[in-house]
Amino acid sequence: MKTIAEVNFTKVTEQQQTAAKDIILEGFKEHFGFIDHTLNPDLNSIYRHYNKNGNAFYVGEIEDWVICTGAITKESESTARIERMSVKKEYRRQGIARKMLFHLERQARIMGYTKIVMETNKEWSSAINLYKTNGYTAFRRDSQRIHMLKKL
Repeated sequence: MKTIAEVNFTKVTEQQQTAAKDIILEGFKEHFGFIDHTLNPDLNSIYRHYNKNGNAFYVGEIEDWVICTGAITKESESTARIERMSVKKEYRRQGIARKMLFHLERQARIMGYTKIVMETNKEWSSAINLYKTNGYTAFRRDSQRIHMLKKL
């Protein structure tokens, strides 16, 4: 296993999209115990779905191996949404999610966004803690999800 200092963040390529999809789905299966493919149609063609104006999908690689993912989607002219954050299981707890989060925030600023939002399952405490410790605050909760915001 390589160190986190060696992670290279780039926009996803068509060749990387299957590896990215696998990482995301593995995380869902691990957390929820199953995968509902009908809830994830964007994963069938990540490159095409996220390669639109105002959106971007990134992967983190170590020696050409995709180990994490993260996306920015356009919520409004001033607000981006973080989606599809996932880290391959054997690379967790090394600060990689935080590095991806910082990368997404930096890219959102470059793209002209002034705010960034995200949502996650309210039971997913590790994700909630990641965002809270990096300046995100809850602005809405519902029966299943927590919605958080950060000004860039």
